[in-house]
Amino acid sequence: MKKLLSVALLLSLVSITGCQKETGKVEKTTEVSSISQESRGTRAYDFKFTDVNGKTHRLSDFRGKVVIVQFFGTYCPPCRAEMPVLDRIYKKYGGKVVVIGLSVDYSGRAPEELKPFVEKMGVSYTVAPAPEKAWDEFAGKITGLDSIPQTYIIDKRGFIRYYEVGFAPSYEELFVRAVDQLLKEG
Repeated sequence: MKKLLSVALLLSLVSITGCQKETGKVEKTTEVSSISQESRGTRAYDFKFTDVNGKTHRLSDFRGKVVIVQFFGTYCPPCRAEMPVLDRIYKKYGGKVVVIGLSVDYSGRAPEELKPFVEKMGVSYTVAPAPEKAWDEFAGKITGLDSIPQTYIIDKRGFIRYYEVGFAPSYEELFVRAVDQLLKEG
């Protein structure tokens, strides 16, 4: 019974943390990651990407809207758990909020290869392979961590204002509060 309880506790800790960003290999962290930060004045790197439907975008195309950028891995349970939360937020705010999912395990691959996963997950927001430079500019320079998911909330002017590393169900409330606050700003 103690062994079963220990396994359940370990699994719950893993579900609210994240995975290491490594293609084909899942390495779960063991510490709870809750490093919500407010980062004023950090301009988001303006990257170009092609989504699973073949449409090319730049992050700057979405200025004037609140943008949520999630770096995820298809192999990562916390990343997959966060996706329905982001989809609900995307649908709740209609055209005022843009959500962009960037798959780190599909970097350098054709965007359409990722499409079956997106369809299986049932997400309606924009998803694409993560440009390697975007990962370097966000994770490398903002958090310095190689864990996923990493989720950034960018204000209407293009500045990163909040980020989270890892995922827990309680983050939905945090994301909604952050989006609400940023939508009120000019």
